[in-house]
Amino acid sequence: MITQRLSLGLLAGALTILLAIPAVAATLELTGPAGATVSLNDRPLGQFPLAGPLDLPPGNYKIQSRLQGYSAYTQSVRLTSITDWQRVSVRLIPFSRQTAWSSNLLFAGLGQHYLDTSFRGYVYNLTEATGLLTALAGELQRSNLNSDYLKLVNLYNNSIDAEELIRLREEADIVYNDMNDMEKMRDTGLMIAAGAIVVSIIDALLTFPNIEAGSGHVPLDTSNLETPWSHNETDNALHAGLHLKF
Repeated sequence: MITQRLSLGLLAGALTILLAIPAVAATLELTGPAGATVSLNDRPLGQFPLAGPLDLPPGNYKIQSRLQGYSAYTQSVRLTSITDWQRVSVRLIPFSRQTAWSSNLLFAGLGQHYLDTSFRGYVYNLTEATGLLTALAGELQRSNLNSDYLKLVNLYNNSIDAEELIRLREEADIVYNDMNDMEKMRDTGLMIAAGAIVVSIIDALLTFPNIEAGSGHVPLDTSNLETPWSHNETDNALHAGLHLKF
């Protein structure tokens, strides 16, 4: 009984000592434009500005941030030890309207991928690819039929048998009609591909995202200051916002 009480006492003492030891972790400080969403290893953290630095165990982390009108931001950082302190400033690059629509001249849908609307981008990709493949298949068939037609015409011109002339004329007419069908198929495929480019350009222009900005608390960059700003002083910072529409 005395041994059991002694063991429980030692265990309780050890737990007390462990709980009294402060948790040790590396520190990651994230700053970025107000209103931008941020996530760490695909775990949402909310919007900038964050409440404060993050205490994290050493390891690799992937930072992602998004804001309407800007390209998505991704960066990887490695916290090497419990004494490591890193600060990452998220800098978002605004989308370019010219890049958004002109990319579709190369291939329909590239502008939508650039604007992070990949579903529409894949639709336009598939539409133009289908049109081009249809046009290619039609042109190959038309070329083969044209060769057959020329052979029949040559045989017809060199034949002197009346029945043979009738047969060759009928075969040539059939091949000629098939050749016209393949030519129409080629032209239809080219029209589909061209239409996908035109529609994707119009879509990129009409759905180009507005740049969002607004007033709010913005953490001050104190990395170059010898004496860091106090919490109250950063709360009193002034932020001017601008909302642009096109």
